[in-house]
Amino acid sequence: MNLKKSLRFLAGVVLSAAMIGGTHHIKAVAAEAISSSESTYVTRDGFYDLDDSSVNRLSSEHFQIIWGNNYETGTVTEELVRGNLENLESIRDFYVNVLGFYDTSVSIYSNVNSSTHYKTNLYINKTGLTKIEDNWAYMSNDRDGFAYMAVQPGAMRVDPPSWVIPHEYAHAITLHQRGNVSSPWYEVTANWFRDQYLGSTYYKYGSTIYGPTSDFFQPIILNSECYFPHMKNYYDAWPFLVYVSENPDHMTGLGMELMVKMFRDSTDELMFDKLQRISGISTKDMLGGYARRMVTLDFDRQSSYMSYLNELLKDSANYSKIYTTLESTSDGWLKVTDAKAPQQGGYNIIPLDIDLSSETVTIQFQGDSSVSGADYRVSIVTKTTNGETRYSTMWNSGSNSITLQGDEEKAYVVVCATPDTMLDLTSYDVNAVGTKYPYQIKIATSGVINKVNNIALKATKSTSYCSDWESINALNDGYAPTSSNDRAHEVYGNWPQTGTQWVQYDFSDNYTISQCDVYWFADGQGIDVPKSYKIKYLDGSKWREVKNASGYGIVSNQYNTTTFKEVSTKAIRLELVSNGSYSTGILEWKVFGIK
Repeated sequence: MNLKKSLRFLAGVVLSAAMIGGTHHIKAVAAEAISSSESTYVTRDGFYDLDDSSVNRLSSEHFQIIWGNNYETGTVTEELVRGNLENLESIRDFYVNVLGFYDTSVSIYSNVNSSTHYKTNLYINKTGLTKIEDNWAYMSNDRDGFAYMAVQPGAMRVDPPSWVIPHEYAHAITLHQRGNVSSPWYEVTANWFRDQYLGSTYYKYGSTIYGPTSDFFQPIILNSECYFPHMKNYYDAWPFLVYVSENPDHMTGLGMELMVKMFRDSTDELMFDKLQRISGISTKDMLGGYARRMVTLDFDRQSSYMSYLNELLKDSANYSKIYTTLESTSDGWLKVTDAKAPQQGGYNIIPLDIDLSSETVTIQFQGDSSVSGADYRVSIVTKTTNGETRYSTMWNSGSNSITLQGDEEKAYVVVCATPDTMLDLTSYDVNAVGTKYPYQIKIATSGVINKVNNIALKATKSTSYCSDWESINALNDGYAPTSSNDRAHEVYGNWPQTGTQWVQYDFSDNYTISQCDVYWFADGQGIDVPKSYKIKYLDGSKWREVKNASGYGIVSNQYNTTTFKEVSTKAIRLELVSNGSYSTGILEWKVFGIK
């Protein structure tokens, strides 16, 4: 036996020819039996005979990887192939068994409920496979109606798993749903699949789990006024599908079930129209709901998406691309510029320069009725000091308001263009411009609330101990952490100290205080969240623990809020009890009070 062929770790026996789609014959090798709940998956090849000595094969339960004898890159090893088989199994398990999509094991020419299942093939390019088109990475289907993938070795990283493979296998999954996904959405949907995988614990290799994490959609963020899919955002228009699949606004008809139905629907129509028809939810409301959540990327993996956004904002040139500044008119309106006027599905995020101690914010909105079919979905969005996002109701004309609660740190208006008819616009011209939908607004505030502020920003800091390479200034510098291991900024840490340590704020005046928020630092090495902690305030010359405390959280990757009975003091302290041999650390400590 050819030595390379001995790499097969699922041996089998040659079967007689089988008919696929009533026209083509294939030789196949039966794999070892798998679990009793599934059919045996059979090895096949639509290009090479199974006994062809010019190719090598290695199989897993549901996949076969095939490569030639001409190693152009010198990087194809048994470890590479085995590792990719393991990764493919994880990806398939997630797409099929978690998300609920049809497997790629039955020919698209056969009944989807066929009892005969075949392994899905991946061909390694640049190995002398003359019957396979040699490109970086792609999915296609063979004459028998089975999807296959062809990728170069450079796209096959094993650990961490390549991001190319889940994208290409998503194309295979899409084909085998037997529906009709229009070509402008072909890459968008594949990247949506991949992001779902990255957001799961199936994104792993061996015992190392890399998920949940996420991809990002920078071209959408930096070209938010453009229609989509557009050549400027061709691969990256998938956050709209994240909104549809996660259904954060709990619209009856949206959710993962809708995505499955959409991929299996064979109607040839615009994606927006298809989703509206199947779900019964207006495209306008879907777009409006999606657009307003793009302010704080308010989806399930918000912290991961926000880490990418914060990186973009480090370049000051990106601010004017991400946010929209309106122009004043002579009659008191603020008008969008022509360059930023949104096209269909495009949106503007407009930061509001208002007094956030106001009780109410009112926006008067007026779209340009001279544009045929123009319509909009508008929302007021606020972000609190705790990172919570709040929304007004959506509207399309006239005035709407939102009541502030005193803990807001930013406010925005979001305008999304939702015309009466969504057009089938070109996705392949980077210079293409869709119909623009201008508008103008007026902003008003009213009332004043007794606002509770984060008074930590004006405090003097002290501590029992701070590591020389860390900084006590990190406690109250106003930084917005993206995770508990966020090393993009200074942190407070007291390694190698254990036991009880403290950090303290002193104020120049007495404040009435009733809340503390702590974002813990934990690096997975010498610093972890505390075992427990107490909040104390200075009463005369004595430190006393606050009463009726609720919270005292020790959760990573978020602010931990503790509320308590109001105290009047000029100093407040956290006493931290370490978790065993670990020291403690803090990324940001907020204290809320009023004079």
